[in-house]
Amino acid sequence: MKFRKMISLGLALVMLGTCAGCGASGASSAAPAAEAAPAAEAAPAAGAASAAEQTAEVKGAEGENAQEKQADAVAQTAEGASDAASGGEIAASDISVKWEDSRVYRGTSLGSYFPITTYEVKGYEDVPFIKASDYLNIITKGRAKCSMDGGVMKVLHNGTQSVIDSDADTILFESPAGFRAVGDVKGAIVEEDEFNVITWSTKNKSTETEVNPYTVELKNYHMPVIAYEGDILLPFLALQNTFGAMQFSDNNQLVYNGKDYFNIYKAQKFALEYKEGMNAAKQTPYFKAIYSGPFSEMDKTTQAYADYGYYSICLLLDLVFGHKEEKDITTFDEYFTRMNAKKVLTSTNPSAAMTAEFLLFYYMFDSGHDALVGTDSVFKTAGFMDQETVNSVVDDVKDSAEGQQLFGEEQEVPTEPSEDQQAAILGMLMEKGLNIPETAPQMIWMYYMGLRKPEELGKQGIQYSGDTAVIYFSGFKDDTAERENSYYLEPITEEDSETSSFAFFYNCFKELEEHDEIKNVVINVASNGGGAAAGLVSVLGFLSGDGEVKLTNLDTLTGSFREECYHVDTNVDGIADDQDGFGGQYDFYILTSGESYSCANALPYYAQKYGLAKVIGAKPGGGDCCVGSFVDAYGRVGAFSGMLKLGMMENGEFISNEKATTLDYDMMPAIIDVSLVPWFEADGIAEAVHNYQNGETAAVYSEEEEANALSAFLEMLFARMAVNGGADADVAAEGATAQAAEGGN
Repeated sequence: MKFRKMISLGLALVMLGTCAGCGASGASSAAPAAEAAPAAEAAPAAGAASAAEQTAEVKGAEGENAQEKQADAVAQTAEGASDAASGGEIAASDISVKWEDSRVYRGTSLGSYFPITTYEVKGYEDVPFIKASDYLNIITKGRAKCSMDGGVMKVLHNGTQSVIDSDADTILFESPAGFRAVGDVKGAIVEEDEFNVITWSTKNKSTETEVNPYTVELKNYHMPVIAYEGDILLPFLALQNTFGAMQFSDNNQLVYNGKDYFNIYKAQKFALEYKEGMNAAKQTPYFKAIYSGPFSEMDKTTQAYADYGYYSICLLLDLVFGHKEEKDITTFDEYFTRMNAKKVLTSTNPSAAMTAEFLLFYYMFDSGHDALVGTDSVFKTAGFMDQETVNSVVDDVKDSAEGQQLFGEEQEVPTEPSEDQQAAILGMLMEKGLNIPETAPQMIWMYYMGLRKPEELGKQGIQYSGDTAVIYFSGFKDDTAERENSYYLEPITEEDSETSSFAFFYNCFKELEEHDEIKNVVINVASNGGGAAAGLVSVLGFLSGDGEVKLTNLDTLTGSFREECYHVDTNVDGIADDQDGFGGQYDFYILTSGESYSCANALPYYAQKYGLAKVIGAKPGGGDCCVGSFVDAYGRVGAFSGMLKLGMMENGEFISNEKATTLDYDMMPAIIDVSLVPWFEADGIAEAVHNYQNGETAAVYSEEEEANALSAFLEMLFARMAVNGGADADVAAEGATAQAAEGGN
């Protein structure tokens, strides 16, 4: 599982300017096994154009008045139209086949797909319905066992049962985490397909408190559960945002384009990473297939589809958003209603709905794990926010009681917004009195560290100063799930260090064996925004005295507190014993800053709690939740704080790790000292270690040093911004972009 680095506001604003050219036993009709069709046949599906033509004919017949009526309906609550269809029994005559030959692309090959049937239901225009057995067969690779008894489907997977009841319109999960994976702890943060040199501990038993069953009331989301032909029909996102979301798999982040289903998450990840640039990535056959379905011919959605899109968001976030308690959220429908955001989120204009989503991720959620990173739409309307729409949405939210916390008094913008779209959007938000979000300090830290870090250091490495070694790296990585052979078959190489934090630390400690003078080892995560949880466990294994690692967390969906105990075979001898780990051989320190986020916040937290290392530098930035993946009904991709929250149980109360780490030696007593801290200088870091060993608890700087350093920093900052026109900000955000692309959870 992966934690993700903070994604900067600037990155999202840049992306806003882009657009697309983003078998079950017991069931009567289980999905066929995956077929490998020729790639040429799998490009934009046959029949898509004819469907688009049919849509256009309907539009033409309805005329402009119908479009106006559809737009007016947005001003009303969404319940009316939806309740009419879901409130009673749906007759078999209301159900018809929309596409007999829909294709599900869980990967990124157009030659490998699962064929399924897509159904349509009267009253739910354009909403795709599919058979539950088809979807479950695909995401579990045929391992789920489905059986029908009347209108009830029982699903057995990983030894736990789920029940879909068409009469009650519910899905019962006996163990939501158990549906994802089994192990010493159900649905653990490090999943077993990520085990290579990591394994479950036999020395310390993993434990979890009682797991409470969870029932999803789909009628609250206006999603009917229909018994049909010995199976269950459900809206596609009802399945993806329940069963799919429980699995935490990148392969489940699919978008429906009016006929077929594509892995939009992996496509957007590729676009972010593609060396030729995002626009070039969107000219690939896979991207073109995504954005050439029947929906691509539609300027607006039907009201039924807009309602479906809205309630699918509510469903997903109600289940797996980890900060509901902090945000005082009971249900997201209630939250959006009191924020005056429901009206625009149920708009038939996809761009208007996206504007509200943007505000949701960057100003209502407001943490480094929350971001809307792909804004393209499978509908004809591009991922675009015009000033009028922004103005309207901000006004609506501002008028709510909750919105007063986001928006202050009217304030003038010093200069007119430029013609540049991104500047115009930000300018309009500022004009309406938008306060600086809490994530702003994290963005500033990223930008500052990007300026301070010498280019020659690269993304990771090791430095020496006297008796002190400094190991620095920019992100936690793990390639276990992608590796063909384990480290027990293919020995670790220097190249492995680029994709695996375990391999990087293994090579570092091999090198340290040649330096008898080293007594202190500093792990520098001052410019590190997080990454893979397996990478975090690996690093903690090297710091421990016996290879043992414990991660503690709360499952906010079921209320279960878990202690996950792992062993890291740091010497790769195939034996999980006390010969692993380097605790006791060196004195360990961890250097942190406000950019130290997510896993880089968890590393000092657990190291400090378990006495593995001392923490020096500045307070880490936070990030207590694993990352959930977001895909809406339009194909927009995002990330949010998920349902597994790191922390510990203290006196019967769960305390998250968000701000729990304290500094053993404060290298930045005041904010103006930031440029005096030797963030990447081995000699200065070694001096800080020695100061701590001599009994000091904080660095001391003279007033003259502070004044000179601040002046020099500001001169450098403004000079570089003037010369490069903001290019430095792009460089500073590069690490965030890569980490965002690294993925889900």
